[in-house]
Amino acid sequence: MGFDISCLSGDSEVLLEFGRSRQIRAMDSALETDRAVVQTDDAETPSDVRLFTETSNRTVHEVTTESGDTVEATLDHPFATPEGMVELGDLDVGDDVFQRQFVGLPDEEPAEFTVLDASDFSDEDPQLARALEERDLLPLKSTDEAFARLLKLVGFHTGDGSFGGDQTWFYANPADLESIRDDIEALGFTPSRIYERERDHDVGGNEFTTTEYSVRSTSNAFKQLLVRLGVPTGKKVQSGFTTPDYLDRLADWQVALYLSAFFGAEMSAPAQMRGKTLYAPSVSHNRSVERAEAGEAFLRGLMRHLNRLGVKTNVLEEVERGENADGETVRFRFGVSNGNENLVRFFSTIGYRYNREKQRKAAVATAYLKRKERHVAERARIAEEAKAMADGGATLSDVKGAFEINDRFIERSVYGGRSGRPRPATSFPDYEEFAETVETRGLAVATPIASITELGEKSVYDIGVRHDEHNFVANGFVVSNCGVRMVRTNLTYSDLEGREEELVNALFDAVPSGLGGGGVVEAGEADIEDVLSRGMDWALDEGYAVSDDLEHCEDNGVRPDANPGFVSQKAKDRGVNQLGSLGSGNHFLEVQRVTDVYRDDVAAAYGLERDQLVVLIHCGSRGLGHQVCSDYLRRIEDAHPDFLAQLPDKNLAAAPSGSVLAEEYYGAMCAAVNFAWVNRQLITHQVRETFADVFETPWEDLGMDLLYDVSHNIAKKETHDVDGEEEELYVHRKGATRAFPAGHPEVPEAYRDVGQPVIIPGSMGAGSYVLRGGEHSMDLTFGSTAHGAGRTMSRTQAKREFDPDDVQGGLKDQEHIYVKAQSGETIAEEAPGVYKDVDEVVRVSDELGIGDRVARTFPVCNIKG
Repeated sequence: MGFDISCLSGDSEVLLEFGRSRQIRAMDSALETDRAVVQTDDAETPSDVRLFTETSNRTVHEVTTESGDTVEATLDHPFATPEGMVELGDLDVGDDVFQRQFVGLPDEEPAEFTVLDASDFSDEDPQLARALEERDLLPLKSTDEAFARLLKLVGFHTGDGSFGGDQTWFYANPADLESIRDDIEALGFTPSRIYERERDHDVGGNEFTTTEYSVRSTSNAFKQLLVRLGVPTGKKVQSGFTTPDYLDRLADWQVALYLSAFFGAEMSAPAQMRGKTLYAPSVSHNRSVERAEAGEAFLRGLMRHLNRLGVKTNVLEEVERGENADGETVRFRFGVSNGNENLVRFFSTIGYRYNREKQRKAAVATAYLKRKERHVAERARIAEEAKAMADGGATLSDVKGAFEINDRFIERSVYGGRSGRPRPATSFPDYEEFAETVETRGLAVATPIASITELGEKSVYDIGVRHDEHNFVANGFVVSNCGVRMVRTNLTYSDLEGREEELVNALFDAVPSGLGGGGVVEAGEADIEDVLSRGMDWALDEGYAVSDDLEHCEDNGVRPDANPGFVSQKAKDRGVNQLGSLGSGNHFLEVQRVTDVYRDDVAAAYGLERDQLVVLIHCGSRGLGHQVCSDYLRRIEDAHPDFLAQLPDKNLAAAPSGSVLAEEYYGAMCAAVNFAWVNRQLITHQVRETFADVFETPWEDLGMDLLYDVSHNIAKKETHDVDGEEEELYVHRKGATRAFPAGHPEVPEAYRDVGQPVIIPGSMGAGSYVLRGGEHSMDLTFGSTAHGAGRTMSRTQAKREFDPDDVQGGLKDQEHIYVKAQSGETIAEEAPGVYKDVDEVVRVSDELGIGDRVARTFPVCNIKG
């Protein structure tokens, strides 16, 4: 689980559970009570809204897509794209972003009234009402969350459900039945597994077989609850049911729940009528002749409620009369008017529930119609301007030269051969062509960016949602390799006292930090390829490292399995100008003093002693590594959906070992690891040069040697003992770091007798630890231990609870720690109070024997991104 944080202007509409939308500036009232919609393959995946902040005076940009949709966001706001989550600052006009076309209806507070109470069940077994009361379903109020779920179930069952004795059956595709099961469970009942059976049909002499899927509830209490809410019993064709009376008293979004669920079961899906025009989605409904009046009233009720929600309908028709085993029947039909604006209104605010395929088609149709409307509006503008130019005396040749459009269009516009709004150009795709080629992800549609415009400073708002997908939907937009090294010095704390501010300012100027954070070298395309393939060997050849640095890096600073060819060009472009930069978040550069030594012999081997100054550098592969991860997670999702569906957590997504995709991902990841080593090495180079300037002594004479560089959050092929046999494994250390014990052949020769150095950062107010790989690490944890203290609080909550000036001032005044960062927000986000107790983390590691305490360090100067 994790938090996603985004910065949007206050009028951005956030999509909430149950098809509601609310401006983000009003989301504070949603904390702990509402759930925002997270973009997944599900029709609606809600996630708790946990955090809310407002920040003044942030520069915002307006993003407009080819569909005409807009959103205002800061440059660090991440957008879902075909290449993964990408910050706005890294997007350009023409890049695709994913938009979920369903926007819902305003989050109106319903009028509260009692829909059902125990008296509605007086003629039944007294245990029935008691069973519902135990589940908090009686009395049932119009404002209850349970009632919102029931509206969906009532609507869908009316369309495609049945009763058999006390059993309640729903019929749909397996994925949609899972959503129905979820809602039944949320009400406190136990749904069955999904059943499957083959059914034979004979229609007009054509025989065929279909597979029917269903789920049932055996609870009579559940059945009677649905019946009291208006679900018909017996054969629907012979029933007298109409739309439930209580719909007239509900908020618009509640009415839409009932309608959309019924339409998910019964209404036709979006489809092309001809070329660039869609059919009107329609509903057909059969009743016996004796119940025809009720059937007509039912459909007229649906039409009336659609009209109330701003959706126009065609006239109600009596289509045909026929005979079945129960006698003469009549079939009625109405459709949603197929004007572009009306269809967009229907698809984007009501649509279909419990039917993902119809929802997906509705999303594609909405995107198509909006692009078509924008295209036609642009042609209308050109026609009007062309006519105005001609009326003003411009020659036809001049008019034609003023616009990039075919001459015939200009001629018809000027000479009056065109009336009304123009048609789409012949080059504009037909609907079916568009639907076949547009990229979708779940219910979101890839849409090109038309413009990005800076608007100036505004107040922006953050919400935090807790969910595996780490995103939410606002205005329809889906809005998500590291390591540490320690450098020794022969300086003591007394050498620095009184000059802390001078040093922290000099380091801040020398090492780029923050979002974007341009690097310290201008690496070209050839350099990036070398960096990715050769790692620290490149830094050595270019004069940024000495041979001793390589000897004190995990794997000597080079992953030979790296393959730059498996790294996308977009990833390389993101990394090319970031070599030698810290980045943001929890990455830092810290000057520390050794305060405690726990194992004198190991500390001596590491070159550590009390009161000594050391430098800790924590950062990774920047935007390049993030892009590599996004690229391959996308490919894994596309290639192995069945495997991912079996995982308890989507964050465990992986490509099967031995597959081509796994080998390519591993080659790309190793290249990113090489990039991260070079990134930290270039920062080390800048630190050495800065110390030399401040202390007016060559860095070599200051003893600024690399103690060790160890990676975090990477996967490696390693050989381990598994049930008494040696096996090669992929060891993925997520939130962990390598901790090989004394004697292991992969520990650098200088430390092989005492064990691999392990560096555990704490917070900027609590210090860090140097450990050694413990003797039990290979047996207990595949040679691993924790890689840091870890957070206890999200960044948004930290910004709410900590004032950056108080944090910065308190550290300086009380702890003599000098902190500098690109923004006050970063200082608040990284306040000492947001981290776990590093002492406790290290105590557990030490007692388990997976990482033994060697020394403790305490901050003196700290630079945050």
